[in-house]
Amino acid sequence: MKYKLIVSDLDGTALRSDKTASERTRQAIREYRKAGGTFIISTGRMFESMLKVAPELGLDALNVPICAMDGGIIKESRTGKLIEINTMPHEQAAAFARECEELGVYFQVYSEDKLFVNEENETNRDYCAITKVKMHPVGCLSEYILKNKLQCVKVLISSSKAESYLDRFVGRYGGIQFFLSDVEYLDGASIKAGKGNALKRVANIFGIDMGSTIAIGDSMNDVSMVSVAALGVAMGNADERLKKVAKMIAPTNDQDGLAYIIEKAIRDEL
Repeated sequence: MKYKLIVSDLDGTALRSDKTASERTRQAIREYRKAGGTFIISTGRMFESMLKVAPELGLDALNVPICAMDGGIIKESRTGKLIEINTMPHEQAAAFARECEELGVYFQVYSEDKLFVNEENETNRDYCAITKVKMHPVGCLSEYILKNKLQCVKVLISSSKAESYLDRFVGRYGGIQFFLSDVEYLDGASIKAGKGNALKRVANIFGIDMGSTIAIGDSMNDVSMVSVAALGVAMGNADERLKKVAKMIAPTNDQDGLAYIIEKAIRDEL
């Protein structure tokens, strides 16, 4: 096969709208692996959350790198061995948190393995129900970050005005990059993170040339990996701005777009 490594986003790409994976997708992943390919998930979710989804994709028996929190962390799926972690300067993360508090916008903060919130509310209860992770209410987040010198891997704003907050924050905090992971989610991560850098790291781990890679996603946090892969693919349900960056458009996530791409890769039809 020409393409030895496929890196896929999770929500809106590998998973359908109901947060499940189709049998066709599971079968395509199995056949790709049998043919000698390496399949990896790169997600905005926490590592713990991805582990709970792995059985949906038939990946629970494997020990492969998982790129979590927008490339902020890479861990082996079975052993939990830390391969790479990229954290934000805690002073800058605290300053960002303080501004969010002053604006009255909801946000949450992630360390390597914990989700921190100010207090429990409907927004974070819904988020935890979907991602299957536990939250840790700690009161004022900006103070908590400073007091504990918290090594933040990711920050997230949840708001219907996420895009306007992107315009406000981008370029403002040294060491932090911002991007949209959903229409109502604004993510912040270390400038050393990002799904594109994670893709390069994984390709290097497996000794795979970047010319033999495919990256596929649906949101703006997928731009970096779709841009650096030899074949960058946007899902049919993807943000229109991602589609402009991609070299190919797949069917939607509810039409088994990921399986479609994997099947073509196996047959060398891409």
